[in-house]
Amino acid sequence: MALEKMGVLTHSLKPNDTTIENFRAICSEFRPNWVFSINFSPEVAFLCSQLDVPYVSWTIDPLPATRTKLLGDATRLSCLAFAHNLDMVTQLSELGLDARHMLLATSVTRRVPLVDMLDVESYVCGASFVGSSMIDEILELDRSLNVLGGDELSANALAWAQGTVERHGPISSFAGVASLGGVGALPPYLQVHCEADTTRLDILAKLDGVLSAFYRQQGVAAMLRYPGSTAVWGDAGWTDYHPHYRGLADHGDELTQIYCASAVNLDIPRLYQRQTVTMRIFDILACGGFLLAERSDALEAVFEEDVHVAFYDSHKTLPDVIARWAADPVGRQSIAGAGRAEVLAKHQIEHRVSVILAAVAQKGW
Repeated sequence: MALEKMGVLTHSLKPNDTTIENFRAICSEFRPNWVFSINFSPEVAFLCSQLDVPYVSWTIDPLPATRTKLLGDATRLSCLAFAHNLDMVTQLSELGLDARHMLLATSVTRRVPLVDMLDVESYVCGASFVGSSMIDEILELDRSLNVLGGDELSANALAWAQGTVERHGPISSFAGVASLGGVGALPPYLQVHCEADTTRLDILAKLDGVLSAFYRQQGVAAMLRYPGSTAVWGDAGWTDYHPHYRGLADHGDELTQIYCASAVNLDIPRLYQRQTVTMRIFDILACGGFLLAERSDALEAVFEEDVHVAFYDSHKTLPDVIARWAADPVGRQSIAGAGRAEVLAKHQIEHRVSVILAAVAQKGW
């Protein structure tokens, strides 16, 4: 654990095994200077407030609206919240918390270049993508709308989502329903089901998932138009969308093998990730892999084009961009090496922990 490596004495708690009584007893026994969690937790914030213990969090996953809130009389001044997603920083700030932007990072002991490439022959390909097909998002919306209005409502909603992605996908600011204007952007047959707060939040969340699924499917379809060898790893939902689906990828050594063996490692973000720097980005670069990512202001603020990473501007041009880089091994090697050097210099987990510790020290905790 990075905190321990940097001299912080820690005691770990497993969230699922922690009761209120257990939490209070452990805090009473160990008297922590502060409590830390990955992802902001309203429950932990409340308990820390009750015990007058500062609470520090680093939100790395998307949180539903039900998790971005405070419970009871939780003390805002004793909460320090970091998040890599700027929208999440805004949401936490609106709660009155000291919320700060902090990028994700990678473990350079877990993600390293492979010395013997003979070990990864079965993973070699011109271009690859590793990620969820998000097929479950489509199935969940289908089930929900079937209850509300039957097959016709579901079919019309999915057709609307597909058309929306086709029209707005090339626009970099498109990140889901909210970026289109919210409920007002929905067709009337969906708006009528968004009058109640609970129904509206559920439908909007599921629609965002479906839009992301269709957007990612569009990216994989574009990758298939590249005439060289391609591969997709992830859940079985890709079976119907890619003839060279390779199955699940273990998040341990297998991911490293894929990133090292692929000539071009493709990043196809979920819609809400279009203005963030995902963990996949850092992991690929740490492995010394060549990264081809969708252009974004967020990425351009962190990495230099054709120095650390390469960019594509749309799914329409993606096959040609893949072909360009697949045919340039010298250029890929140069960029991959510089990308790894940049990650080693600035984007290790220890770098982020240093930021957290400095902020905590500044507060006198």
